[in-house]
Amino acid sequence: MKFLINQLKNIPSFAGIYKFYTPENFLLYVGKAKNLKNRVNSYFTDDEKDSKTLNLISKIKYIESIPVASEFEALLLEARLIKQYQPKYNVLWKDDKHYIYIKITKEKFPKVLFARKPNLQDEFFGPFPSSKIVKDILSYIRSIFPFCTQNEKSKRACFYHHIGLCNPCPAALVKDAKNYRLLYFMYRRNIRHITELLHGEIGKVKKHILNQMSVASKNLNYEEAAVYRDKLTQLEYLTNHYTSPESYLRNPKLLTEIRTNEEKELLEILKPYYPKITKLNHIECYDISNISGKLTTGSMVTFRMGEPDKNYYRRFRIKRQSTPDDFASLSEMMMRRLSHSEWNYPDLFVIDGGKPQVASLLKVINSLEVKIPIIGLAKLFEEIVIPYKGIFIKASLPSNSAALNLVKRLRDEAHRFAHNYHSLLRIRHVMSADN
Repeated sequence: MKFLINQLKNIPSFAGIYKFYTPENFLLYVGKAKNLKNRVNSYFTDDEKDSKTLNLISKIKYIESIPVASEFEALLLEARLIKQYQPKYNVLWKDDKHYIYIKITKEKFPKVLFARKPNLQDEFFGPFPSSKIVKDILSYIRSIFPFCTQNEKSKRACFYHHIGLCNPCPAALVKDAKNYRLLYFMYRRNIRHITELLHGEIGKVKKHILNQMSVASKNLNYEEAAVYRDKLTQLEYLTNHYTSPESYLRNPKLLTEIRTNEEKELLEILKPYYPKITKLNHIECYDISNISGKLTTGSMVTFRMGEPDKNYYRRFRIKRQSTPDDFASLSEMMMRRLSHSEWNYPDLFVIDGGKPQVASLLKVINSLEVKIPIIGLAKLFEEIVIPYKGIFIKASLPSNSAALNLVKRLRDEAHRFAHNYHSLLRIRHVMSADN
């Protein structure tokens, strides 16, 4: 959608790409953003600008934005557009003279590297228009699937191994004869997943991780299963039902249509149980995170028009005594949330959990006579749980359901936000204990 300069306030707050045009409709620049509104507005509000930026701003007449579902999609779409159109200011600001590739080497412990020119020995992806775009893409991927970049002759674990971005490190695992085969398999599996991601085979990667999590859980390896669960959550957050750049180019309004369809389908499912519900523009979702009841935290995430709105996220440090009781923690969190009359009520409450969790929150809501619909998402079978006339209805939806996708995105974001806050409190607790 194109906007005039005086229409900046209408630019959406989604992730996506933006394009600057001259009055003659000549494309000047393509950029990406986590939040399109904030990023585009910064060009016209921030005081400190270099001469190139000032020169660019002086020529802008129109701004076009294409919202996408994730930062990863924004990166790939930005690379695709810069490569296709080579806008004047992207070329001026290019950080190298040639296009750049991602190279995965063909060796015992493959490395993921930059390359200027492809060869026949290794596997290549690209070309991409700048090393910055490649760095951003690999930074996202490496946080989920660690890989090594150091010289294969090195005998010490690399720096990235110590911060979790190279795990297992080839230099470390060659010294571990007992676990060598297992660790070698883990490293090669990471490389395989990276290759699949770069080929756009997102569903294939998710299926592999889900199978690994299931096997670990059946073998009672709960810590290993939790690692896979977190990888899956990160991957969901990164790709969010990946849509190709070509799809967005064919239909720049695609994301808006997808989100509208998600809300419409969920509304149709809820209507028989909540006849007065007319819209789902504002949804809140809740989750609890703890280890054996210690340092329990709660999260409240807010979606507006089907997308996260972090201005309305809230986190709760649960005050009750440190015994494992998620239901009491949920009740405390909802009671504290509803005590804030200045926070606008949503159209729907969602809880990560099934009948017991929904019942726990429903008790609090009813005690305060708040008339807001509530549903849960049961983890085991991904069923929507709806309280209705004293019973709990379980709605099983197909895996490709738009409504299920919306509720899962809410649940995964609430889990991510709660887990991050819990991890922060654990770090603070450890540091304070050391002092």
